[in-house]
Amino acid sequence: MLLRSNLRLLLAQLDGLAETPYFSSELDQYIRELQAVLERLLSKVEPTPPTINNDLARFIAQNVWRLTQFLSGSTAKQIPYEVVFALERAVKEWGGSDLLITTAIVQEANFYFHGSSREFFDQVESELGIKITARPVQIALPYIYRHKPLFCVPLFHEFGHFVDADNEIVTTSLLLSPEGVGPDLPDCLPSAEIAKLSGPERQFHADVVRRHRMEYFADLVSVAYAGKAALGFLQEFIPRNPVMPTHPSSVARFGLMEDFLNGTPNPILELFQKTLNCRGLAPLTPRFVNISVDDSFGNVRPCPLITDQEVFGVFEAGWDFLQRMVMSPSGMWANVSDAETERITNDLVEKSIRNKMILEGWNAALNP
Repeated sequence: MLLRSNLRLLLAQLDGLAETPYFSSELDQYIRELQAVLERLLSKVEPTPPTINNDLARFIAQNVWRLTQFLSGSTAKQIPYEVVFALERAVKEWGGSDLLITTAIVQEANFYFHGSSREFFDQVESELGIKITARPVQIALPYIYRHKPLFCVPLFHEFGHFVDADNEIVTTSLLLSPEGVGPDLPDCLPSAEIAKLSGPERQFHADVVRRHRMEYFADLVSVAYAGKAALGFLQEFIPRNPVMPTHPSSVARFGLMEDFLNGTPNPILELFQKTLNCRGLAPLTPRFVNISVDDSFGNVRPCPLITDQEVFGVFEAGWDFLQRMVMSPSGMWANVSDAETERITNDLVEKSIRNKMILEGWNAALNP
């Protein structure tokens, strides 16, 4: 009974979401495909006896429920549209023509990525005869940052986790260079010492190395797109976090990010470059260009953005402008409070990207 009730409740929720106007036809199609999944599944569990395996039905229902969680932000006008626009440009660089950014707004000081089960999509197609055309990149962000693009730069880190999971970057890196080979990671037992261990103790340290590599790779993706904004935000968000089995210390993370931005050789980065090459993917290099927003933002005007690289670059430029105007305000900003400086600068970054979105949409309409 509960399974059937859950399916009806989920379908009612998706029906409500489908009536909400959004900017994305791809998102509309994705929701309608999930509706079709639930309708087909209900038709198979309602007969007595059901015409589908009960465990499989529960598996599909649980996955649709999870996918629906990441539609609330995307359909409630709370989605950070401008940041998602930038993320969609990043997705294209990793061969993601079928990828769809979906978001959840959470009431906690946390950003996270949630992967989707490939088995779910395969089972839906084979058992229900429905092909879901888009694969979601599911990202969560704090409610209070939903309209603060400069405070949403950790979403590039979460996108890095997706790139890793989708391309098995860390898994491949461990095949190329296992935990007992190196490179040594800050905060971790030296590789030579791990190589001497066996059993549960060896497995514990192997798991730590895997988790730390996952975080390091995501950090590198974040600075590749958002530059010093990604590093600067993290330095204020987690200034002194200690090492944990799941995460490197703040100091270790900042050191790698700084090496990347400064072009300083680092064995961790070199391992990932080797891994990306092995997977047939482009190396990690800055995807942004350095731009100046001083003339525009200094006069409280959005900055014109032409290329995707400039869209990525406005995060670093905007972050730098915000820091300078808070520390040493000048010109029209001299008599503006810190709170207003933060609000207006985020608004200018948002409007700069939005103008680029509008211009692209206009040109696409004129040149279909």
